[in-house]
Amino acid sequence: MQIWMRFTAILMVLLISGCATGSPPRGVYQDPATIIRIQFDGKAGPGHSHPAAISPDVIRHVLNGIRIRSRNSFVPSIITGEASLVAAFSTEEQAVLGPQLSQALAEAKPDELVTFYRRVSTPAVGLAITSGGLFVHGRHLYVVLANDRTLPSEGMSQSIVSEIDPVDSPLLPISRAGFRASFAPATTMVPEDERWFWPYIDQGRVVVIDLVQLGRDTRSQKPSASP
Repeated sequence: MQIWMRFTAILMVLLISGCATGSPPRGVYQDPATIIRIQFDGKAGPGHSHPAAISPDVIRHVLNGIRIRSRNSFVPSIITGEASLVAAFSTEEQAVLGPQLSQALAEAKPDELVTFYRRVSTPAVGLAITSGGLFVHGRHLYVVLANDRTLPSEGMSQSIVSEIDPVDSPLLPISRAGFRASFAPATTMVPEDERWFWPYIDQGRVVVIDLVQLGRDTRSQKPSASP
């Protein structure tokens, strides 16, 4: 049984990363809680728009706008009638990840993407994992949130016999249940039928942001100068 589940996990990694192989991942940043890497993307098609010059402030703004909605929530908001949205990244995480992801995108090649992995430890949750990746394709920034404060044991509810730590496969979801990702404001997010399709095991965790519209929304949110 363990051999079979290990084979299944390897197969999932291959499906997520693409069948073709390229150069080994190269590290951009690492500390005890965070790992940022650049890795080959076998699904890049004609190639991503890399190297990409996106400032740390813009990346922080993107991370600030990423939201998650529980797929298991049966308690909708009294006002909207929908399940509540929760920020995916804390202010501290935005500050840590922003500069490093910006640097990684500036170093990535057209057939590569950037991955992030972060260990989160809180008294309420214990050890949890936030991981995923991002790349630029044309004027669109793709953010894949594979895990968000996901417990390594959550995959065990789906017949996996051991805990999963995707430190070497940040795009691998520990559990297929849990959440969907979105962005606020919604006007900045590109609808699925208007985006270049990037195959992934869970399209509900792929957020595509229009960088031009993001700039417009950011400028409109700034308070006007006093006369």
